[in-house]
Amino acid sequence: MAAVSLFSVSKKFDAIEAVSDLTLDIADGEFFVLLGPTGAGKTTTLRLVAGLETPDIGHVSIGGADVTRTPPAERNVAFVFQQYSLYPHLTVYENLAFPLRSPLRRQSEEAIRSRIHEVARILRIEDKLNSSATRLSGGQMQRVAIARALVHSPALLLADEPTGNLDSLTGERILDLLRRLATEQDAAIILATHSAEAANRADAVIHLRDGRIEA
Repeated sequence: MAAVSLFSVSKKFDAIEAVSDLTLDIADGEFFVLLGPTGAGKTTTLRLVAGLETPDIGHVSIGGADVTRTPPAERNVAFVFQQYSLYPHLTVYENLAFPLRSPLRRQSEEAIRSRIHEVARILRIEDKLNSSATRLSGGQMQRVAIARALVHSPALLLADEPTGNLDSLTGERILDLLRRLATEQDAAIILATHSAEAANRADAVIHLRDGRIEA
């Protein structure tokens, strides 16, 4: 996975300054939490890292390379959202296979099968591979969503309120899973949330409010 740096990054949407002069560094294998209320700039920060937004000012670096103007598809970054965004008409296996069958990746079905089973084992969903995505619990669906994000070995995992639709106990289990992934997979993970429970598990936390880091 890759280290991430933002250097004096600012982003406006019309008159609203969503992120203002933001500088931060995230190390390899770090579970990094952006904590703050709705409208604090957390999601915009993730989108700037992913390349879904371009900063008005400043630079974004991943793995030591300036990616400020690099298209999202070339950043090798995966996103996990509050909404699971699974294909409901497909099995869990087919949901995981979908990104691996992209023309940009071109792998054999044997290689795809091997990678799916490897990630399913890590996420502990091997027994769900043949299940329909619509027949899973919320926690299981979020595990599948995380597995789909990891299946193509991204340089970085971004998670935007991944526990927002889950009950507190299931949400804590998903946070424990992300904590474990950061440790065991040496994966840099940036989590945006308003939940203090996530902050308790993080290697590093910054508090955002009105697009700025709170002291």
